[in-house]
Amino acid sequence: MKKDRTDTAPMGQAASHASQAAYAVAAAVKGEGTAVGAAAGTALGGPLGMTVAALTSSRTFWKVVSGIFAAIFLWMFLIVNMIGIILTYLGFADADSFVNEAQSAELSDIKARIEAILENENYEQELLELIRQARDENLQEIHADKEANYAEYELTVIDEYETKLKRNMSYYLAMLASGSWDRSSLNSFLGYPTDWGDMSTSLTSQYDRYFEEASQTYGVPVALLKAVGMTESGFNQNAVSYVGAIGIMQLMPGTAASLGVNPYDARENILGGAKYIANNLQQFQGYSNGLELAIAAYNAGPGNVISYGYQVPPFKETQDYVKKVLGYLTIQEQKPEAPPDTEEEDLSGPYGQLKELVMENAGRFFSWTVTGEREADQIKTVYYQISDSGKTEVEKAVYEQLKADGERVAADTFPAKVQTVEYTLALLLNARQPAGGGYGYKYVTSQSTFELVLQVLKRMSEGIDSLKDSFFSLFSWSDFVTGGGTDSYIGNIDATGDIIAYDTVGKGMKKVVYFNQGEEPWGSLPYGDSTIGAAGCGPTSLAIVISTLTGQTVNPQTTAAFAINNGEYVSGAGTAHSFPTNAARHWGLTCERVGKDRIDEVVQALKDGKMVVEICEAYTITGGSDGHFIVLTGVTSDGYITIADCASRERTAKVYSVDTIRSYGRDLSDGAFWIIGK
Repeated sequence: MKKDRTDTAPMGQAASHASQAAYAVAAAVKGEGTAVGAAAGTALGGPLGMTVAALTSSRTFWKVVSGIFAAIFLWMFLIVNMIGIILTYLGFADADSFVNEAQSAELSDIKARIEAILENENYEQELLELIRQARDENLQEIHADKEANYAEYELTVIDEYETKLKRNMSYYLAMLASGSWDRSSLNSFLGYPTDWGDMSTSLTSQYDRYFEEASQTYGVPVALLKAVGMTESGFNQNAVSYVGAIGIMQLMPGTAASLGVNPYDARENILGGAKYIANNLQQFQGYSNGLELAIAAYNAGPGNVISYGYQVPPFKETQDYVKKVLGYLTIQEQKPEAPPDTEEEDLSGPYGQLKELVMENAGRFFSWTVTGEREADQIKTVYYQISDSGKTEVEKAVYEQLKADGERVAADTFPAKVQTVEYTLALLLNARQPAGGGYGYKYVTSQSTFELVLQVLKRMSEGIDSLKDSFFSLFSWSDFVTGGGTDSYIGNIDATGDIIAYDTVGKGMKKVVYFNQGEEPWGSLPYGDSTIGAAGCGPTSLAIVISTLTGQTVNPQTTAAFAINNGEYVSGAGTAHSFPTNAARHWGLTCERVGKDRIDEVVQALKDGKMVVEICEAYTITGGSDGHFIVLTGVTSDGYITIADCASRERTAKVYSVDTIRSYGRDLSDGAFWIIGK
C-alpha cells in the first residue's frame, strides 16, 4: 500500500519554489562549466546570484567542490558505519551476534543471582508456593473440564511445573526478569551501586554555587566535584597546564567541545567537568572499586582504566591523583560492613524484587489444553469380599484391610480396554532467548559520538579482548534493540512501536502496538523488489497483531523478512494471502480465515480479545487502486469497529460501522478476514 499524499498549505508552496531552484542547480551541475554558473545565478537571483554565477563557471572550482564533497561523504560513511566496523573487527558477524552474546552474558548474571537467592530455603519455599497456587488453579480447571467432558475417562496430566519449572527454576525466572525489567531494575537486582554513599568535604571556594548547580544537574556528589577541582587546579580558573588543559576542572579544548561547554567560563568549566565525571561513574558503576576507577579515568582516561583490567592504571601520577582526591573526601557508607565472621550478602532486597515479579506474573505462568484421547489395553483388577451370600465388590483399600484382618477376600484380573484423556499443564515462560532478528544501528553523527569513535579507533590497536570488554561496559545489549536511553551513544531504529489506546467492550484490545509502514525507519526498508512503505501493508499489519498479542517486539522489518523467506512476497502484487495464517502460527498464535458472510463471528472474536486482519478491496478504505491490509482491534459500546491502519494514523483514530467494514472486504472464496488469537 502506498503512503497517502495530502495537499500542502501556502507555506508548502514557498518550499516548493525553493526546491525547484535547488533542482535546477543540481541538474545543471551534471553538465559542469558555464551552464552550472548560469543555473546557479538564475536560481539565486540578484547581485549575489551574478557573483555566484561567475565564480561557479570555473571548472577548477567544481573539481575542488567535488573533492570536498567526496571526502565528507567518505568520512561520514565511516562515522555512520563505525559501530558495525568495530563489531566485525571484534569477531561479531553483525549486530545480532553482538546482541545475542551480550544478552547471554547478562542472563547468566541474573541466573546466578537468582540461584543465590534460592539457596535461602525460606525464600525458595515462598516463591514455590506462589507458583504452586497458580499451578493448582489450572489443575482445578483441568479436573472440572474432565468431569464435564470426559467423565468416564481415566485422567492423565503432563505437569510441566514438575517436569520443567522445578528442575530449572532459576533459568526460567531469569528469562522472565530479563524480559520484564528495565535497566534500572536489573542493575538494582544485580547489586550494581546506584550511588556512592554520603560524601562530605571541608573544601570551599568562591565557586561553591557552581559546584552545587553541577551536582544537581548531573547527580554527582558535590564533595567529589570539589575534591576534583581542588586536585586539578586548586580552584584556579586561570590555570592552564603544559598540555593545554584549562580552568578549574582542567578540561582539554577537545573534551570541552565534546561536552558542549566553554572551558574559559568558570561555571561552564565546572559543569563540563561534572558531566565527564558523571559519565565515568556510570561507566564503572558495576565494579566494587567503581569510584576509584571513575576518578582514575578523569586523570588517565577511561581507555587506560579498561586496558589495565578495570584497575587504577600503574601510573604514579594517576595513583597519586586518586589518593589525593579521596583524601579530600569523607565517605559514609550507607550500609555498615558485615562483621568479620559474617560475609554473607543481604539478599532481602533482590528477593523482594523477585517475589514481586513472580506475584505480578504467576497468573501467566501456565495454561492447559487437552492433548490426547486414546483407548489403551490394561490389566484391570476387581476386588471382592466373600460372604455366605456371595461376592461383593469393594475398593482396593477395603480389600487390603479385610485381607489384613483375615477376612475372606478375592481378586480377579482380566484384560480390558480403558478410555484415557491426556491434559497438558503447559509452562508459558520463555525457554530460550529470542534470537537476533534484524537489529541495526542509528546513524551517529553527534559530537560526543564523533569523539567516542576516535577513542575507539585508538583502542582497536590495543587488542580485541580489551576492546570487547570496553564495548560490553559502554553499551547494554538492549541499546541495540530499543535504541537505548537519551544518553546512549548508539542504538538501532526505534523497534518498539507506538501504543494506541482504544475504548472497546468485553475483552477487546484496550492498547495496541502500532507501526506505520510509510514512516521511517520502515518506509525505505526493502521488501522484495519494492519497499515496506510501498508494498508492506501485510507484514506491517501482522507486526501490529503479533506484537500486541504476544507482548514481543516483532517489527515490520522482521515480518517482512519472514514473508520473503517463506516465498510469500509476490513481485508487483505485494503479499500473498497465505502470509497472515503462516505468520500468526509461526509466532504461536491461532488463525482462522473466514468470509464476509461470517462477519458476526468477526465481531464476536473482537469482543473476545482476538484481533482480525482484513484484506480490503481496491477503491475502498484507501481510495486507491491497490488492495490493502488493515487490522480490526475491537468493538465500541455502540457497536462500531475500531481499526489500526498501518498506512494512516488518521484512519487509525476513526471507527467504522460493521456494514462498512464488511463492504471493504474482498470477495474471496477463502475469505477476507483472518481471526487471530492467543
